[in-house]
Amino acid sequence: MYDHQESVMSHFTQSDLREELRDAPVEPLLPVEKKLIVWSLSLGLVLLAVLAAINHFFPVTL
Repeated sequence: MYDHQESVMSHFTQSDLREELRDAPVEPLLPVEKKLIVWSLSLGLVLLAVLAAINHFFPVTL
């Protein structure tokens, strides 16, 4: 079974993969994908600001 997978994988070379990716049409982001990106970045920035505020008001002392 492993030999069969290896022969199938060797059938597709890197140049074939590059050609496939180059010839693939560019697909624009869906509106829901744009919203997810904005929500994720916003949440990350808000949580980073909260962490910085907590660190500022309650510094870690060893």
